[in-house]
Amino acid sequence: MKLKDKYNQFNKMYEDVGYHNRFIALFALIVVTAVIDIVTIPFIVKVILDVEIPQQNVKGLTILASIYIFILAIQCYMVLKHCKMRCHLSRWIKRDLRNRIFEKLQKVKAKFFDENESGVILQFLQEDTQNAGELFPIASTEMFVMGLIRFSMEAIFLLFVNLKITLIILGLYFLGFIITLFFNRKTIKKIIEIRKINREVYTTINEGVQSFLTIKTLGIINQKIRDLEAKLERYNSESSKLEKIMSTYHGVFSFVTSFSIISIIYFGGMDIIQGFMTYAEIMIMIDYSGYLEFDFSWFTRHLTDFNQAFFAYCKILGLLEQTEEEDLKKGEKLTEKITSIAFDKVSFSYNNTQKNIKNFSLQVAENEKIALIGKTGSGKTTVTNLLERLYEPQQGEIRINQKDYREYSISSIRDKIGYIMQEVQIVPNTIMDNIKYVNSKITKEQIIAIFKELKLHEKIMSLPKGYNTNIYENPDVFSTGEKQMISFARIMAMAPDVVILDEVTSSLSWENEELIKNAMNQVCKGKITFMIAHRLSTIEKCNKIVELKDGEIVVTIHNPIFEELK
Repeated sequence: MKLKDKYNQFNKMYEDVGYHNRFIALFALIVVTAVIDIVTIPFIVKVILDVEIPQQNVKGLTILASIYIFILAIQCYMVLKHCKMRCHLSRWIKRDLRNRIFEKLQKVKAKFFDENESGVILQFLQEDTQNAGELFPIASTEMFVMGLIRFSMEAIFLLFVNLKITLIILGLYFLGFIITLFFNRKTIKKIIEIRKINREVYTTINEGVQSFLTIKTLGIINQKIRDLEAKLERYNSESSKLEKIMSTYHGVFSFVTSFSIISIIYFGGMDIIQGFMTYAEIMIMIDYSGYLEFDFSWFTRHLTDFNQAFFAYCKILGLLEQTEEEDLKKGEKLTEKITSIAFDKVSFSYNNTQKNIKNFSLQVAENEKIALIGKTGSGKTTVTNLLERLYEPQQGEIRINQKDYREYSISSIRDKIGYIMQEVQIVPNTIMDNIKYVNSKITKEQIIAIFKELKLHEKIMSLPKGYNTNIYENPDVFSTGEKQMISFARIMAMAPDVVILDEVTSSLSWENEELIKNAMNQVCKGKITFMIAHRLSTIEKCNKIVELKDGEIVVTIHNPIFEELK
């Protein structure tokens, strides 16, 4: 995408939330402040030195001094005002960017998460929004408006003071600009490398948090710490190299621009001797040479900040351009009960190279319970992902009630499917709220009836607050199996037509497994069920046991035959 296109997209992004007027007001305020500082105040100083003091005009001096103080007060107020505006704008933009990123992450295709590790997502939400939020209100403002524009205004003003000396000074700064371009290319390479390492750091930290128990159990804590330390050392090393490049540049730049003072003293002194300049004018030239150096240095110092903000902004735009799932409500609404599902020669690959499912065909009738078994990576979860339209077949067809399921809206299909995973997701609230969030219309009595069927009602009532217990803040009140009941209760509250059980008993004790088996009997009544499992005891009541290997069905065993084999 071209720079112009990126700007137009960002421009459109904030058109609807009214930031344009705020940006215009901010830039106007900074420019007016700069004009007062660069033109008005020096003009008053020149009049005082060249006119009022030589004429010993006390009244004129008093009036000009009063005006000078008044203008300084206005300038201070305007500086405080635009600083406050820049901070507010930056904070508002960061808030909006995080909202937009989060909304986008809910809509992107599942493939996006396959291709991007957790560190990329965290970098979007943390570092990138932080930097991109400062692109316009802070980085661009300080670099261009408070740096380059001020420099240009000062240069124009000096042209009217002494054309010859100003052109010499601008020649030196042009050389400094060429040096800036050379060093900027080096800093961009370093910024890209630092971003890459930072993503790895985010990923490592996230994995350490998510897999904390596994890491402790395997006794690899020190290994993980060393891994993180190595990445942080690389990060520090590359950051140090970036700082070294910047300090080298500033040293070279300061050396080149230092000749501006020499030029002013020499040529200005010659002009004073010849009567072409006044002392006030040469004082202004000397003062403004310092301003020029400060503002151009301000521009270059913020160039790295601008690069980081611009990279972050481009990355966020790239995310916001990601292909979304089709409109969830697009298509015919699936209103009737799901009575049949057919996979007809379905093939699918996550990476377009190795097939995860190959020529998969399966007929499922009403109330049937299908067990999907096989080694890790055999394609079991891929089958259920395709059924939920997280992905869609690249070859073949999936039919619901004898119709291609792509004719139905995604939302209406998912409303008919309940998914229970091995890991229980607990909402940060009470037991009651953990069920109500999937069905806001369900009553307390209905929730109690569900937990009675799941044989957990008495345990809940034994808690001090009963159904109002906050199980997120009190995670130890339930065992692993009892927490799994929350997932089953949600499915019963949803009342879907299809239930998917993904390894729900793989990490449970025998006692907990008996509790889950009772829950499975309750939740699967009158429903098409897909069970992904390894334990034979979990799938003993399934109508069909389908074994997969490398994405293909190896064998399909009907229950009566399966009983004989046991």
